[in-house]
Amino acid sequence: MSQIIEVTVSPQGETRIETKGFAGGTCRDASKVLEAALGVRETEQLTSEFHAAASTENQQSLSQ
Repeated sequence: MSQIIEVTVSPQGETRIETKGFAGGTCRDASKVLEAALGVRETEQLTSEFHAAASTENQQSLSQ
């Protein structure tokens, strides 16, 4: 799956960054430069991709 960072700017000037195809916290690493350039984050909505990857990472570390 390809990795995409989508930036949407509303007519009111509000911005939204949406990442697709990233696993776990890598989405935050990929978008942090854009977030810093756009200003203070008001909200964050984590997707199922984020939670699924985090769950897999936790299971792997427990089995080691």
